[in-house]
Amino acid sequence: MIGNIQNYFEHLVYDRIRQVLVERGDELDTAHMDDLACVALNRLPPRYVRFSVDLTTRLTDEDWELINRQVAEAVDYALRTTRRRSELRLDEIE
Repeated sequence: MIGNIQNYFEHLVYDRIRQVLVERGDELDTAHMDDLACVALNRLPPRYVRFSVDLTTRLTDEDWELINRQVAEAVDYALRTTRRRSELRLDEIE
């Protein structure tokens, strides 16, 4: 990343992935989590910030609800997509 610039959605996506995997009792495998994050982040618009506090102080409650819903939907999509791809690979092996 350039300097201190970051995509704000990255940490939200990783937090959501971790939460869902723990709730499901799945292993927190870094490679799998990275795959999920890539798929989910590609579904979201980038929100680049230098300091996360810059964004968080300007968001309304409605903005937070929208962001959290977008992240949850993107992570759910990533989980479905990676599971489907794994199943297809298993079918090809058999």
